[in-house]
Parts: sequence; structure tokens; C-alpha cells
Amino acid sequence: MRILAFLLVFVTVFASFSQFAEAKKRGYFWKFFKENWQTMDFDPYLGNQKIRQRSLWDGDDWTPEGWIQDAGDERRIMRDLYQSRIIVDQRKDSQNIPVLVVGDPFKQLSDLDARRVLKFVDHIFEITTAEEHGMFYVYHIDDLKTPMGIYNKYGFQDR
Repeated sequence: MRILAFLLVFVTVFASFSQFAEAKKRGYFWKFFKENWQTMDFDPYLGNQKIRQRSLWDGDDWTPEGWIQDAGDERRIMRDLYQSRIIVDQRKDSQNIPVLVVGDPFKQLSDLDARRVLKFVDHIFEITTAEEHGMFYVYHIDDLKTPMGIYNKYGFQDR
């Protein structure tokens, strides 16, 4: 009985102080449940964001030449990409379309860095500029039957 009385007093005190923590003061405690979320000034869903995700990279002034200037040589960068297993293999498929096979470290890169690696490979081998509709497939080493996506003049598609 003492525990029940203690809980009743605790809930009453807690409920009376909870009104002070609200963003907008309510008339009484029971009104909290009915109108709590109606006048709040936030949107919990991602679909109505004011800044679109793509615009986060609009000011990105990175170029593959920057990596080449820092490393001194494009062969050194490609060797490092192979040694770190970001890139595992490159070849052409049965339809003569270039294929780039990437490893697990590629999946651990951020989207920004993954796109930079692909842009660097395209810059070195000039795949998208060599033909009118130049592109290459990107496969993961564990799944060589379905591509992760393609890289064309518009960037990496379907990651």
C-alpha cells in the first residue's frame, strides 16, 4: 500500500512538472495528449527537407588533377587503389563494355569519395569522353553477375 501511495504521489508530481518542459504551455495535463504535436514547428520526416541532398556537393571543386598533383603520378594513385583493394580488377565484358571491379573497401568509402575514385578512373582512361555514350560498369567482387551501377558522363548511377 505504501508503494502504491508513493507511486501515485510520484506520478502526480511528475505530471505537474512536465508542463513546464514543453515548448508551448498547455492549459492542463490531459490536454497534452490531444494537441501535443499540432503546433510544433518541426517535421520529423525526411521527405520535406528544405535543402536537397544533391545540393550538399554543389560547391565541390575537387578534380582528379588535384590527386595527381598531390601524389606526383597517376600510376602511383592507381597502384595505391589496387593495393588497398578499393579497385580489384578492370577489364571488358563480352559486349566490349569496360568493367571496373571494386572490393569491400570501396563500399566503406563515403559516397563522395567513391564518386571521386570513379571520376579519377574515368579521367585516367577517358572512358566517358572516348565515345558518344561512353560508360563503364561497376561490379563488386562478391557479386560479378549484377552490377552495382554504371558510371557515365552524368556520374555514378544506381549505387
